[in-house]
Amino acid sequence: MAPSEVNQVVGESQNYDELEREAKQLRQIVAAPSEKELAAEKLARIERQLGRRREDEGIAAAKARIVGVRRACGSLLNEYGKRRDAVQAAVAALAEHILSLNACAGQIRGLHREAAAIADRFGLPAPALQQPKEPEVEIALTLPPLWFHRPTPPPLIELDDTGLQRERRSYCEVEGSEGYRIIQSAGLKPWPELTPAQRETLAEREEDLRRERTEQAELAREAAFELARRGPPRGRSN
Repeated sequence: MAPSEVNQVVGESQNYDELEREAKQLRQIVAAPSEKELAAEKLARIERQLGRRREDEGIAAAKARIVGVRRACGSLLNEYGKRRDAVQAAVAALAEHILSLNACAGQIRGLHREAAAIADRFGLPAPALQQPKEPEVEIALTLPPLWFHRPTPPPLIELDDTGLQRERRSYCEVEGSEGYRIIQSAGLKPWPELTPAQRETLAEREEDLRRERTEQAELAREAAFELARRGPPRGRSN
């Protein structure tokens, strides 16, 4: 091999080695995660930690609230018993008052009959005696109905925005309560895991959306090309 050819081969080998080193460095750079990817990964870890913290705090608050609910329910049951007895006593007293009122009305009506009989027997003018009005006219006897057991309403359910009929409980049936505030602070339960069929459906939707965007972009490019080909519009001649 001539010296010139040897130099050429050596030079190409050196260039190849340099390219290989440069390629290796570039591969490392490409393989290294970007700042955005690192930030997304860190954010995901933080979100998981915050989620666990919210769940732990929610569990603690829920346990404390259940204890408070048990105590409040016991206290209200005692109060309910007192008010039930008060209603029972008031009903009994009302019954006695009604019987007394009816007896008085019966005596008045008896006097009316007695006066009419005497006047008729002895040819005397019948006396003008006042009649009491019926109790329904003077006394408001309409009372609120007593409560009765009804079936517990079913839990309120919400659907996710994918249209895949995934359901989870919204707990809106207890909205306004302390328990609802605790639930909202901790967050609702996660959505159920997607089934293979649901994942396939979402993938098909994504592919259809990608294809639609590609077609729209192609139509926009064709429209722009046609507009550029025609050039600026010419002015009208008079």
